[in-house]
Amino acid sequence: MVEINRRKSDSIAFHEDEVKLAKNAMDKLRTTIEFFYYLMDYREKDSFTMIMISAEDLLLRVPLKKWKRQSDVLIEIDRELNVYVLISQSTDSDGGKRFAEILLSNIDMNGGEGTYCVETDITSTEHSIQEVIFKIVEKYISIKQEKKSDKVHIAYINEDDIPEEEEINYLTD
Repeated sequence: MVEINRRKSDSIAFHEDEVKLAKNAMDKLRTTIEFFYYLMDYREKDSFTMIMISAEDLLLRVPLKKWKRQSDVLIEIDRELNVYVLISQSTDSDGGKRFAEILLSNIDMNGGEGTYCVETDITSTEHSIQEVIFKIVEKYISIKQEKKSDKVHIAYINEDDIPEEEEINYLTD
C-alpha cells in the first residue's frame, strides 16, 4: 500500500481559516471591484489600489474610517480576524504604497502591533476579478505564515512584474 503525504514542503496547502479568509474576501470584494472594472472600461477611469491590512492590539474598523479619504472604499473582510481592505481610486503604485506606509505608521502610533499589509495596483481589466482578489489574499497569507509584519508588501498581479528576489513560499507545518 502506498502512503500519500498530503503536506509536502512544496505543496500549496492552506489551513481552514485561510480558505475561509479567501472566501470572505471573494464574497465581499467581487461586486465593488466589478464596479471599478466598469469605470475603467467604460468611463475611462484610472487605476485603483487595494490595501489588505490587519493588526493585533488595535481594532482597525474605527481608525481606518477616520484615516481614509472620502473617495476610498473600506471593506471589512473579517471582523474577528481584524482584516480590512481599502480600495483607493485614482491612485498609482507609488501613492498606494505611501498611503499603506502612512497606515502602518498610524497603527503603530496608536498601539497596534503585528500589522500585516499587502498593497496591489490594478491598472487594467485584463485579469479576472477572482484572480486579482486571490493574488492579494495569497500574498497576505504568505506574509502572515512567514511572520513578516510591520512592512508594506506588494502583491503583483502580472507574473512578469515580480522581482527575482521575491517569490511566494508557503509554510505547511
